[in-house]
Amino acid sequence: MTMALRTVLSCRASAFQSPHLRILQLNSIDHGKSFSTTNPNKTPTISTNKIRTRYIHTSPALHQSSKSKKDLFTPSPFARRNTIYIGDKFVIHRELKQGDNDYGVRRYLLLPRTDEDGNEIQSPSEKNIIASLNANRNILFGAKLHIHSSSSSTTSNDDNDDDEYITEYLAACGSILDIAREDAAINGQQVQALCTLNGLCSWVKECLDRDGKGSDTLTRLMHGERQPNTLTSKKENKAPHGGKRSNLKIQDSSAAFMPKKKPERLQVLEAIRAIATGEPRPGHSVVGAGTYKDGMKGWVACAREYSQLATNPNSVSLDASLVGRKGLEEMALYQSRGGEVTKIEHLAHTQPEYLREAGGAMARLFFV
Repeated sequence: MTMALRTVLSCRASAFQSPHLRILQLNSIDHGKSFSTTNPNKTPTISTNKIRTRYIHTSPALHQSSKSKKDLFTPSPFARRNTIYIGDKFVIHRELKQGDNDYGVRRYLLLPRTDEDGNEIQSPSEKNIIASLNANRNILFGAKLHIHSSSSSTTSNDDNDDDEYITEYLAACGSILDIAREDAAINGQQVQALCTLNGLCSWVKECLDRDGKGSDTLTRLMHGERQPNTLTSKKENKAPHGGKRSNLKIQDSSAAFMPKKKPERLQVLEAIRAIATGEPRPGHSVVGAGTYKDGMKGWVACAREYSQLATNPNSVSLDASLVGRKGLEEMALYQSRGGEVTKIEHLAHTQPEYLREAGGAMARLFFV
C-alpha cells in the first residue's frame, strides 16, 4: 500500500479507543458519527428515477436509520443518488447488477473520496475498493476487505497481522453493513445474511487430532458419550428487548443428534473426517456425494459449534482480540449488528476452494 493511500485511510487518534483503528477513519451509522442529507430541513422523498440514490454530506447533524411507526416499506437510503458520504474521507457506492432492479443482485462498495493524487474519484474501480458487501433481495453475503495495511507490510508477525486485519475488517465492513441492512429492508422483509465459515475444516481436523477434544459432537461420535451437548442442543433464542421484534423467537434448527448404534456413529465419523481432510473413506476412491450425504448431520452439528467460536466484537473499540478465531470475522461482523444464527446450510457453496475450507457449509443469520 502506498504512503498516499495510507494517508487516505488514516484516522484521528481521538476518534477511536483502539489504536489499531488509526488505519481507517470509518464511522458506523448506528454508533453516532456525523453525516446528514444535503438539505437537512427537507423531508427525503423517493425519486421516480430508475436508480434511486441520495447524497449524504458531513454535517453536525446525525443521520439515523429510517424509523417509522410501521416496520414495513421504509425508504431506501439510496433514494436519491448512488453514493453516500461517510465522514469527509469515504463514500459508499451501490452497484446494481440487474439493470434498474434496485432490489435484485447488487453490490455495496466502500471507497475513498479521493485518489492518491487528491482528485475526487468519479467512478469505482477494483483498485480503489476498500471493502465490499453483496446482496440479493433481503439477503446479505460476501463481506470482504480488499485493502488492508498488513498486506503491504515489509515485516510480518502473523499474530499481529491477523489482529490488524480483523480490526480493519470489522471497521470497514461494519460501515457498509449499516447502510446495506437499511437498504435490504425497504420491502418489509426481514433482513438475513449468509455467512462463510472459513477454517471449519481446519478446526475439525484439529479436534480429531486431539481425540475429539474441543468438539462435543466429535467426542460423542468417537466415544459414544450421551451427555447433553451445550453447543448444539435444540434451543430457542429471543431477540434483544426494546426492538419492534423483541418477542420474536428464533428456533435453532441444528438440533443435536447422536446415532444410537456404534456402526452408525463410526460411519458418520468417517464421513466427517473425509470432508475435513479431503481424503476418501476406506473403500472409496473419492470424497463424493455419498460422503457428504452420510456426514451431513454430523457436519452441520460441527459447523454449529464452530460458528459459536465467534464472539461479538466490542462495537466501540472493535478490538480484534474479541474475535475467537481468524476465519470467523464475517460471523462476528453480523453478530455485532444483531445477527442470530438460525440454520446451518449444508453444501450451500460448492466451489472446490470453499469445500476445502468449510465443506460447503454456510450459516444463515436473521437480524432481529
